[in-house]
Parts: sequence; C-alpha cells; structure tokens
Amino acid sequence: MADRQIAFTDQEIMQIEAIVIDKDKEEAIKYLAALVDRLKGHPGHACGPKSA
Repeated sequence: MADRQIAFTDQEIMQIEAIVIDKDKEEAIKYLAALVDRLKGHPGHACGPKSA
C-alpha cells in the first residue's frame, strides 16, 4: 500500500482534541469512519472528482 499524507485544518484539529478530551467513543468512531472514506479517495479519478 502506498504511503499517504493528510492535512488537517485547524477546525479538524480542534474537533479531534475535543473528542479526546471528552473521551467520546461514539464521536471518535464517526470521525474515524469519515477519515477512512477521505483516505480511500475515489478510484478511477486520477485528476480529482468528475466535474458536473
């Protein structure tokens, strides 16, 4: 599997910090599920998403 990098916005970092501080397991699972989707990308779109 290829290495990947992801950049987090300030808002995303604050959201992660809030999840950790609150020890909110349900919100952590939701966030990680969304992150996995973000990391998977969309196969077949080498140059990004299709234009409408």
